[in-house]
Amino acid sequence: MNQLRQLIKHSLTAVVPRRLFLVQGAPRQQVPAPSLAAHSDSRPQIPIALTFDDGPHPELTPRLLDVLKHYQQQATFFVIGSQALQYPEIIQRIVQEGHEVGNHTLTHSEPALTSTKQFLEEISQTDQILHEITGCIPRLVRPPKGKLNLRKMLGLWRRRKTIVLWDTDPRDYQMTDTAQINQWCEGYQPAAGNFCLMHDNHPYAVEAVRQLSENNQYDIRSVGVSHWLGCSADQTQVNHRAYA
Repeated sequence: MNQLRQLIKHSLTAVVPRRLFLVQGAPRQQVPAPSLAAHSDSRPQIPIALTFDDGPHPELTPRLLDVLKHYQQQATFFVIGSQALQYPEIIQRIVQEGHEVGNHTLTHSEPALTSTKQFLEEISQTDQILHEITGCIPRLVRPPKGKLNLRKMLGLWRRRKTIVLWDTDPRDYQMTDTAQINQWCEGYQPAAGNFCLMHDNHPYAVEAVRQLSENNQYDIRSVGVSHWLGCSADQTQVNHRAYA
């Protein structure tokens, strides 16, 4: 338990959000990059995880799915339960096309104004909604704004959830024109294992996926978050290790 408390304290006091997996409080481990299909491209192949929050959006998420399919990229969608309830057919399409679904709470309420009880109830309600739509309960959770207190983190830990943060953030939610996402993509230096945070309720993620997939220097390949865990993202399979 002391080890868990130290890990929690460290993650909560970090100035910059970082990628974090936490399952049952196990220690951090190194995990190799997932094996990807061989290719004849001379560019170095770099596996990352493209993750998208705050959807599904009735217009933007289908457009994003189209471009992911075109470039054969696999992503992880951290969805809001109320949005999933409104657009279940988009959730079904996400799963059918080989992407992963994670829990991003029911309403994306402001963390500082949300009690632990309300937060955990929203997680449970979203689990139920996604189970009804997909037949599975997601293990992966991304808290709104990546913010948790000790009680909320322990509540997720007891529910055998995997908390997923990020280490790469283009801040697409603050962008106002395509030139800004173009500039970010041009300056991005990918590293194997990057977890990139974007939002499918904003229009710039589509262009980001297109530009990253067509990068002249690197063959950037997105894989689901669960590849880095070495297990399924569904609640039905439980891994007792954590990776960061």
